Amino acid sequence: MNRYMVMLALLVCSLHVSAQKNNPVQHAVFIGLGISMAPEDLAGIESADNKGYVRNGPVGTLSYLAGIRKYIGVGATLGHSRNDLNAAAVARAFSSATTVETEPYALTYLMADVYGMYPVKQWQFYAKGSLGSMLPDLWEMEIRNDIATGTVRSGRTFVPAYAGALGLNYSLGKVTIGLESCLLASEPEFEIELNNVTTYRKQWLSAFNHMLKTGYRF
Repeated sequence: MNRYMVMLALLVCSLHVSAQKNNPVQHAVFIGLGISMAPEDLAGIESADNKGYVRNGPVGTLSYLAGIRKYIGVGATLGHSRNDLNAAAVARAFSSATTVETEPYALTYLMADVYGMYPVKQWQFYAKGSLGSMLPDLWEMEIRNDIATGTVRSGRTFVPAYAGALGLNYSLGKVTIGLESCLLASEPEFEIELNNVTTYRKQWLSAFNHMLKTGYRF
């Protein structure tokens, strides 16, 4: 198993044990659904009109939170997003007639979270910092024209991921509803195969995820 993922799993477990030992104020599980505003381009391939070809798409998360102090919480988040690509915009970026076949760009990530929380009656404002990993989730795009044939791939390996978020929750007894805006960043490696020649290119990617959340405290 990847050493990085072992360290991440140990970190999440230690946060959970710490929360148990300190008699946490609350445990909560949240489900979030919203929109992922993804990077405009991938693998350094830009669209002809410079408007990008990665479209906004859905994102969903499952989160656990342990409030170990009034103003401090720890937890973990599992998330998944899918963004459609405008294949026609990619094709127009090439000088000759080009055919592009692709699939949605999917990301699955697991994060360890640290919260700073500020409760005001039934409201709770929070800031969250996260460290984790993008999980392997293979994506592929095939490009063909009369000059060359190529394939762009990513998602074969674990990649470190970082996130920061701001959110607001409102408590209705044991049920909580809320809003969260999160900036997620990682640096995946793209494999580019062109006429049987393979090169590799890393690219920093970031996505703004805006979500509605509902949770249950226990």
